[in-house]
Amino acid sequence: MIHRFALFLACTISIFCGFGQKKLTSPSNIQWPQFLAQHDLVWEKMPTNYYDAPFVGNGLLGTLCFQDTLLPHTLGFEIGRVDVYDHPSDDSLKAARLPRPRLRLPIGKILLSTVGKIVSSHFRVSLWDACITGKITTDQGTLDLKCYVPSDEKVIILSYTPSGGEQQARVSFRAEQGDNARVTLRPNKTGKPYEPNPPFQVSQQNGASLIVQPLLCGDDYATAWDEQKATNGTRTVYVTVANNWAEQKKPYDGSGQAALAQLQKARAINESTLWENHLKWWHNYYPASFVSIPDARLESFYWIQQYRLASAGRPNLPAIDLLGPWYKPTVWLAMWNNLNVQLAYYTTGITNHLDMEEPIFNLLEQNQATLIKNVPPAFQNDCAGLGNPNTFNYLNIKIHLTKDSASTQKMNLIALPWLMQQFYLHYRFSMDEKRLRTTIYPMMKRAFGVYYRILYKGSDGKYHIPLSFSDEYGEDKDVSLNIALARWGFTTLIATAKKLQLQDTMVPKWQDALYNLVETPTDENGIKIGRTLSFSKPHRHYSHLFSIFPLYELNIEKQPAKRALMETSIRHFTGLDGDNCMFKFNGASSLWAALGQGDSALKYLQRSVSFVPNAPTVTPNGFYSENKWPTFESPIASCRSMLDMMLQSWGDKIRIFPAMPTEWKEAVYSNLRAEGSFLVSAKRTNGKTSWVQIESLAGQPCLIQIKDWANIETNQPNLSVKSLGDGLFSIGIKKNQTVLLYPKGEKPTAVVTPLTHATNECNQWGVK
Repeated sequence: MIHRFALFLACTISIFCGFGQKKLTSPSNIQWPQFLAQHDLVWEKMPTNYYDAPFVGNGLLGTLCFQDTLLPHTLGFEIGRVDVYDHPSDDSLKAARLPRPRLRLPIGKILLSTVGKIVSSHFRVSLWDACITGKITTDQGTLDLKCYVPSDEKVIILSYTPSGGEQQARVSFRAEQGDNARVTLRPNKTGKPYEPNPPFQVSQQNGASLIVQPLLCGDDYATAWDEQKATNGTRTVYVTVANNWAEQKKPYDGSGQAALAQLQKARAINESTLWENHLKWWHNYYPASFVSIPDARLESFYWIQQYRLASAGRPNLPAIDLLGPWYKPTVWLAMWNNLNVQLAYYTTGITNHLDMEEPIFNLLEQNQATLIKNVPPAFQNDCAGLGNPNTFNYLNIKIHLTKDSASTQKMNLIALPWLMQQFYLHYRFSMDEKRLRTTIYPMMKRAFGVYYRILYKGSDGKYHIPLSFSDEYGEDKDVSLNIALARWGFTTLIATAKKLQLQDTMVPKWQDALYNLVETPTDENGIKIGRTLSFSKPHRHYSHLFSIFPLYELNIEKQPAKRALMETSIRHFTGLDGDNCMFKFNGASSLWAALGQGDSALKYLQRSVSFVPNAPTVTPNGFYSENKWPTFESPIASCRSMLDMMLQSWGDKIRIFPAMPTEWKEAVYSNLRAEGSFLVSAKRTNGKTSWVQIESLAGQPCLIQIKDWANIETNQPNLSVKSLGDGLFSIGIKKNQTVLLYPKGEKPTAVVTPLTHATNECNQWGVK
């Protein structure tokens, strides 16, 4: 635990990074332990539930701890593994007519029971070291504990050191029957009743406890754990979960022995080595980029979400679903692609963590044939699609398509086009032209080919879209969501074909579709849901506003005359009180940021992270509760809103501090990534941009807008710099070159200095 004096230092320290003639020192030189310590989550009393629990994870396994509800004087550690899914066959599903049957399943809890009555407890989640530390005091003695999930092993480690009468404290495991929680929370009203999986089996083997959960489909998953005592009295508990089916180990001869082998493998490694390797991964993760803002609570929230994101996902592991590695009974036990998956990866490109996005894009690449089969046979020659929801490895979710203008069967189209828009942005951040040519462009052709194939020409000579769904509001013809995605998709495909010098015969067809595509329907309240359906009731999903954000297809730079329409649309969206949730408000924040309105962006960002009793709300540990059910993505989207205030790079232009709130006079960031594959660092002082650093990783043309600068100088006199007006500058930077920019005549001392916060503003998250 950090002492009060150390905490004071952590909250007030100013960290200077050296600066040379060409390049800022990497943010890795920041004194990260002290900086992140001021943002650690701190508990001054016992956590009581999932939403105020300390948590750790390594992208595959995870645990969070809170007071057990069944045993007195007991701390429970809920065990989760991200790929423990039920997976009945397609044939059995058709017979049973089960709703969403491929869902996450529970595992169980490690229980730490004290001898005496708990008098007090203190816990801390160290962001820098990615571990839980704590002290439990009872009327019989104390327990000092530490829990972490090693970054490169399939094991959770809990160690505790008892004193006094707590020498007799004990650990046990409560297995949970592996059944689908959704059928209890939302019972199926039609079809065959849910048939539970067989009972779990408990045994003792080789000094370890083994729990095997058989599944009706014939596979299983297994948990193994043991406890060992060191000579100094410290006891360590190792817990592992094996899932041979998920790892495609053939033959699937049972996961029990695999669990025991995983446990034995981890035990064979010196625990200090596990800890050192764990620290190495995390200490390499954080310095990829750096952000500091004047609001201490929001700054802490940002870094907690960076920690949470890396605890839930890793480059070589399954994509993040709505839970991450922390299990809880809920109706959302899978991956929803109409917003949730997309928002979970909303920040990774900008924060220079492109590798963290690989799981979702690898999943799409590996399932191209399945995505094609998801559309009706008549469309399979040039289209692909994805329904909703899916599991970490199963994308066989079909969609309905038609170009029949009289069809009364709605089409739900959002999933694959939006995922492909994000895949394209992955290219824009990396400028990996090989991947663009071989994978992204061909997949985009099919995803947005759906829109081309369903268009029909009306009597007005315009192309229209048949009945389709606007997530999650309702259905109509000419739905604004799908018009926006189609317009963005056709525009991007044309530009990509030109960049790749492809003589694609579809280009003139996309150009024709763009030129003749029906206009987005509007009324006095702004953008409508569709041709006849107005936005007239409170609703959380901003799908009808996609043209403004995240597509930026409708924007104030190219269509300044439509600013009033955009403002009216956003204001009306938030003005109808009700159906309030976190992503409604951080969506509004990013929408306002797209219009450069920082004060409104901050207003809705603050609303998104406010505690709201008896409503969907952010929770003390930085999670999110909606109808008492968790969804992973929404807190990440609030971080995206912060980033949108400080850096935007859509439309081949890098915008520095484009939507800063009036009260944010200071801010600094380093190595944020912009489209075109640039690393950008910048500092704001007294309400004005002090300096900007640009590093080009791919040699792309560099247009940068710094609206509060009339002129510019660089630390490289021979570099070509042209002023284009309105704070827009063309910088002749080449690949692997770095340049410092500053207002003419000012020559600042460029340092990366985290903003200081008063001691009482630090460590606001947790339970006090």
